[in-house]
Amino acid sequence: MALGVLEDHHLEHVPGTARLEELKRVKHGIVAPVDDPSVARLKKGTGRDSHVILVPQPSDDPRDPLNWPVWKREILFWSICYMAGLVGACGPLLAPGYATIAGEWGVTPNDVAASNGDLVIALGCIMMLQAPIAVKFGRRPVFIISALLLFTCSIWSAVSTGLQSFIASRVFQGFGMAAFEALVTATIGDIYFVHQRGFRVAIWGFAILGGINVAPIVNGYVIESESLGWRWCFWIITIFFGIACVAIILFVPETNYDRVPQGISEPATPPPEKEDLGHIEDVEKVQNETYLPPKTFVQELAPWSGYVSKVSFLQILTRPFPFLLSPIVWFAIFSYGLTTCWLVILSVVSSVIFDGPPYNFDASQTGLVSIGPLVAGLITTFMAGPLCDYSATWFAKRNNGVYEPESRLYIMAAMLIMEVVGFAGWAAMQNAGVHWIGPVIMYSLINAGQGIGSTAIVTYVIDVHAKHSPECFALINFIKNLILYGFTQFSVAWVTKMGILHTFGILAGLAAICILTTIPMYIYGKRARSWVARHPEIFDRR
Repeated sequence: MALGVLEDHHLEHVPGTARLEELKRVKHGIVAPVDDPSVARLKKGTGRDSHVILVPQPSDDPRDPLNWPVWKREILFWSICYMAGLVGACGPLLAPGYATIAGEWGVTPNDVAASNGDLVIALGCIMMLQAPIAVKFGRRPVFIISALLLFTCSIWSAVSTGLQSFIASRVFQGFGMAAFEALVTATIGDIYFVHQRGFRVAIWGFAILGGINVAPIVNGYVIESESLGWRWCFWIITIFFGIACVAIILFVPETNYDRVPQGISEPATPPPEKEDLGHIEDVEKVQNETYLPPKTFVQELAPWSGYVSKVSFLQILTRPFPFLLSPIVWFAIFSYGLTTCWLVILSVVSSVIFDGPPYNFDASQTGLVSIGPLVAGLITTFMAGPLCDYSATWFAKRNNGVYEPESRLYIMAAMLIMEVVGFAGWAAMQNAGVHWIGPVIMYSLINAGQGIGSTAIVTYVIDVHAKHSPECFALINFIKNLILYGFTQFSVAWVTKMGILHTFGILAGLAAICILTTIPMYIYGKRARSWVARHPEIFDRR
């Protein structure tokens, strides 16, 4: 048993388990090189990471995204994160102004708030189609089409003259948003090594949560302005979407790459025999001679790289569904998907909470409530990512240099404490009529907990289901959005009828149940990975 992770008795090497450190802890905190001659053949990091073995092992192909210059990968990543932030803002864009729009169109505030549900269900459904398309034809064309869709549909929302037209525009916005929620995780896995992914996932998660929190702050003033009004919320974001479209076209080349194992297929496998090493070297020599030079900037501007997977589109289209049998996916659905639902519900009903007594905020004041969660999210981004990556290397040093993905899950304890205290504390404070700063602090605490936990969970899924992360996240988000759609249809009425005390008390209990699934996942995670690997006819259909 490696630090509480149960060993598997079926496979000698369980996918996801990898040699990450060439150093191991011996005694009294002393570290020493791992006694394994195969380690010398493996490629390692540079600088402070010179002792870290690169997982996955990059090929010698200059077109391998893992071999791209750091600046190129960083520009790509930040371009996608910029768009992800706008996507996060898109959902609660009008949260401070539901009552204003309802009065203009002669409908109820709940009718306007429910349009978020239509956006959410569209987002979830299109993911199930986008993920197969991205696997079949590559990530780039999907990103470009999605960016253009977000730009054009924001204009449509701005000029809508009635609820039905507005709902239709939001549905198509959901189609565009899907790629920047489901495919970014796969792209992170394409261009970063295991020990670098946690921080990147944290930044991407903050971009989305930051967008969710910034939108109400800014748009509260825009909606209240006599010279602007709610339509300008969409005109403003249209401008930013236009800039993002240019960034996606220029700086996000294709990252899908058919990785041929180089030398040792997995860093944790036993060293090959002498004759095997000779064969491997011959194979590498042939591969090195057939590599093409790096693509030029102009070549990478093509909307489609020409990449086509050999797997039939029908097979790819149905490939997400078998992952309903994966324990790892179900863990992510509970701990990431459902807890995200509770947070989104909170953002939807916050305007109703602060609009009414005892606070009686106007639209701009309601928007300012999101400053607390925004700051909390920013702080936890610079904590969660490094902690998630550090836990991986810390675990490996204490496990003879071998990394287990379950080590990512240590920081889930912080998520449990923050979210349960946040929901329960808000319920108690609201019931006692505490000053508005109390609920805002609880809101911030919940946001911080979600940022920390999401980083660990998403990175864990990328590590475990690396080859199939688009399909896994499409499935996870599809189920999450189906549930969220149902809740958004009655969330405002739910809070109004049941009250803050009981509603948030229920959410505290639900959050605890969802997050506590981490305990069995940590203990039995390696055996779950083994079970998935031993059933390729289900999970790895070619």
